[in-house]
This record gives sequence, structure tokens and C-alpha cells, in this order.
Amino acid sequence: MLRPQPEPRSLAEFTEYTKSWDRPAGLEPKAEFRSPWSGTSSPPSHSLPAAIAGKTAATFGEETWRRYHKNLLRAYFVENRDVSSSDVLLQLAHEADINIDVFEEVRTASEEDFEKQVFAEHNEALSSGINGVPAVVIDNRFLISGAVEVEQYRKALAHYREIRDKENND
Repeated sequence: MLRPQPEPRSLAEFTEYTKSWDRPAGLEPKAEFRSPWSGTSSPPSHSLPAAIAGKTAATFGEETWRRYHKNLLRAYFVENRDVSSSDVLLQLAHEADINIDVFEEVRTASEEDFEKQVFAEHNEALSSGINGVPAVVIDNRFLISGAVEVEQYRKALAHYREIRDKENND
């Protein structure tokens, strides 16, 4: 989670923040971003509601979770919708062909457990040195944090492969 607790920001502040999306968008031609934030939605207050909604969607199976997750990312990065809003999260469930009454029932019944899971995963990431997205961990030891060029991943993989091979040969 980027923001586990509510951090209200003005629309102007959030719009300025979303200009930073231009860099990762420029690194991946297939990535879809609308930057800066535009439209009528207020900015999300924090990441927890979307993370809990993702856990809820996962209870409907892997394929359903993938549809929901894709819709969630699109809603935030492309459509600039407030993904901390319960109404938006329910609409995304509907768009992923999830019965919204059942979705809301599961979310409500399991919210406390899902929140514990989300914070446990968040704390595990922080203790592993992950404090941003994207984050790639190689061989459970080496961290690449932040959006980097594909060539940097290639170089890092080659470098870490050399380290691993050297360790295995010693």
C-alpha cells in the first residue's frame, strides 16, 4: 500500500502528484495512464479500501480477481476514479461480473480479517526494504525499487545471476 492511512489531499495537490506518472508511462508503451489526474472524481484518500476490495474479489477465484484487479488499475490510472470510494469499488465488482450484493456481504463479513492480511503483507514488504511500486525482488534477496528502464532489469538480472553463480561455485 502506498498510503495505508487516510491522507486527504486537495485536488490540486493530487493532480500535481499524478504528473509523476508520466515517467513510468514513458518507460512502457503498453502502459495506460491519464496524467495529470483529470475529470470530476476527487482523489483517493488512501489505499486500504482498494486493498480490501481486492482481497474480497480474490474469494471469487483467480480469474475473477484478475478481472477485478485490471478494472481497479484502469479505474485509478486511466479513468481517474476515486478507488477509495465504496461506490466505485462496488461498481468495479459489477464490471468484473461479480454479484455486488454477494461482494458486499463477503467484504463486510471479512473486512477485519482482510485488513489484518493487508497490513501483514504491507509490513512484510516494508521489512524487506520495499517502500514503493513497482518493486521487483530477484532470488528472494535483491530488490529493484521504482520504475526503471527494461535495460536496467536486464543488467540487474545478469549481475545477480553472476553473484549467484559465483556463490554456487565457491
